[in-house]
Amino acid sequence: MTFDISISPWTSPELAAAQERNLQWARRMGLVNGEEAERRYLFSQVADVAAYSYPDAQGDDLDLAFDVNGWFFLFDDQFDVPAGEYPPAVSVCEELIDLLRLPPGTPAPSSSPLADAYVDVWQRMAEGMSRRWQERTARHWMDYLAANLTEAADRRAGIMPDSGEWMRLRRKVIGVRPSIDVCERVGHFEVPEPAVHSTAVESAREVVTDVIILINEVYSLENDEARDAPNLVLCLMRERHCTEQEAIDELRRRAAAQLGRLSRVRRRIPHLCRPLGLSGTAQVATDRYIDAISAYMRGIYDWHRLAGRYTPEVSGRASPDTTGYLNVSNLAVTASSHPRNAIGEFGSRPE
Repeated sequence: MTFDISISPWTSPELAAAQERNLQWARRMGLVNGEEAERRYLFSQVADVAAYSYPDAQGDDLDLAFDVNGWFFLFDDQFDVPAGEYPPAVSVCEELIDLLRLPPGTPAPSSSPLADAYVDVWQRMAEGMSRRWQERTARHWMDYLAANLTEAADRRAGIMPDSGEWMRLRRKVIGVRPSIDVCERVGHFEVPEPAVHSTAVESAREVVTDVIILINEVYSLENDEARDAPNLVLCLMRERHCTEQEAIDELRRRAAAQLGRLSRVRRRIPHLCRPLGLSGTAQVATDRYIDAISAYMRGIYDWHRLAGRYTPEVSGRASPDTTGYLNVSNLAVTASSHPRNAIGEFGSRPE
């Protein structure tokens, strides 16, 4: 299952050391408890995606990227519960949306390992970033969390979306937007306004999001099929009465078209900042952002090809009556003893 992404691959030389530091963090936060939970976490390699996707990240910045991604997948698997059940992680979604709306310095009550770990990574993400970046990224997190609520409600109600509905939901629930915000954080730069809101930059983000969705739908197909969960390949097979291979080929064609669109967008970026009255430094930051999110997209593809998460070990355990592979213990409701800081107490730099 290959996609033609003509961007050079990259792997962090700190991969092994960052893996160990991430595991220590996950244990400390109460996210990985017991031998089986640890075995599954390490086998799935979910946090390792950071080592392929953030070329600018080193040391503490790479640790942050690892921890964000480890949290993402542990959180995601809490929503995979037996058919007809309502996942307890819904309450975490609602709590975190409320937390992200709070003013800086507001104490965040301890409720569960998932919530505590999120507050930890959010504070580290926001540290040193401007208030505008924090607000933009918080909106992306809230969109992601709200999309999880939508997906959980649809599953409980037995709603099977069509391909268009599923693609629209996936653009939010896959979590690419907050993940590419991490590119700026670990690179210690920000895309200036109004460039960050321009059609050209937004188009680049759309391409990266859609290509990652298409890749993930192909690689997660066996697991989704076993769980009787929505998947774009399965949607197309139903709607077009086509074979699995024909549906996969269609996703590859869509990815190729989006990558062609990205090439056209990149040609527009050098002409973006001057008409907006932005400096040469702003142009450099904008160019760097496009490079960073393109590298992120390439890294996501390379990780999918290597990760244990997309192997028969995982799909072979999946069914409509089982929990997610990483859902070994209920992280959404078990109280954590980890000390909590105030949400949003980041020490922002001036605008």
